[in-house]
Amino acid sequence: MLQRVQSTNETRSERNYQVAKWACFVISLLLIAFAYVDVGTISIGSNNYNLSLIRLNKAIAYTIAILGLQVVIGYTGQIALGQSFFFGTGAYISAWLIADHSWPFLLTLLIVVPSCFLLGMVLGLPALRIRGLYLALLTFGLAAVFPSIVKLDKLYSYTGGAGGKLTSNYKFIAPAWLPFDEVAQALQKIPLFGGFFGDGPLSTREESRLWKYILFSLIAGLCFWLVHNLIHSRPGRAMRAIRDNETSAATSGVNLAITKTLSFGVASALGGVGGAIYVAEVGIASPDDFSSLVAIYLIVGLVVGGVGTLPGAVVGGLIYALVPDWASSTQSISFVPERWLQGPTGSLILGILLIVLTLFLPGGVVAGWRRLKSKMIAKQ
Repeated sequence: MLQRVQSTNETRSERNYQVAKWACFVISLLLIAFAYVDVGTISIGSNNYNLSLIRLNKAIAYTIAILGLQVVIGYTGQIALGQSFFFGTGAYISAWLIADHSWPFLLTLLIVVPSCFLLGMVLGLPALRIRGLYLALLTFGLAAVFPSIVKLDKLYSYTGGAGGKLTSNYKFIAPAWLPFDEVAQALQKIPLFGGFFGDGPLSTREESRLWKYILFSLIAGLCFWLVHNLIHSRPGRAMRAIRDNETSAATSGVNLAITKTLSFGVASALGGVGGAIYVAEVGIASPDDFSSLVAIYLIVGLVVGGVGTLPGAVVGGLIYALVPDWASSTQSISFVPERWLQGPTGSLILGILLIVLTLFLPGGVVAGWRRLKSKMIAKQ
């Protein structure tokens, strides 16, 4: 009886801890939104780095796409390198519906999600016959051919060809009942920290940016909630069984065909959602934004954040969105020769970061943090 009470108390404490952790995370997101509703800067040494909701919205798009990779690679163990194909597919479907049919952004997701899900299941069928490097090569081929596909003359009316599909005329209008201005002015009155939240009432453009950021964050939160429930469900356990040992999973009664195609479908749908958010932020679906290089960057984000961890998708999305741009803005580092900072330093520093993390944090940032936290707890 006593053990049962202790177990109940521990479960309740763990639940309260998780609620408090997520509450702090949500509050942090809101504070960041109001602090960087317009372009702000972060100073490190003699370098100033821009941070705005535009970049954070891009990070949300990449995070959802990497979350899809977590499903198919991290939890199912299928080496799929073609996420930029579905990222671009979702972007172009959403752009076409917005630009040519005047659909609101949220309604386009009702077409993007099932379309990318079904396409992912169909294109994931080869995973039933091949695996490993051969599957990686096949899926990377999808990423490589995507820009050429959307440039085809027969698809010009849908994709806009090499020039892309513009959606910049679509405006995100914040609902009148949201008290953005009142919250902003309340934050500005906080002693010592009020200056971080600007001065005076918000403009219509700033309210629109806030609404877009919050909307995208809610969509991302829904995606994470769905994936969390999926991986703890019976299909999710089947996915992890395939990842750990495909032969043993089949012997245990796991339907390999259904489970694999399901994982590809879910991953592709998440990639499509990420692409729709991306095009809604940048205002254009351009072939250059969905090249095979994007597929590589998404894999880098997955590995650096941590394969098989949901928080790793967040870390990977932030790194992909911020590190290359910030690296290209770096003018001086005390221990680095100045000539090394000339040219495309974004890719260089991202590559160095990948090498360092692979050597010293083989499980990614999240796994490294968990190991550090465990050591700190053990010493107490």
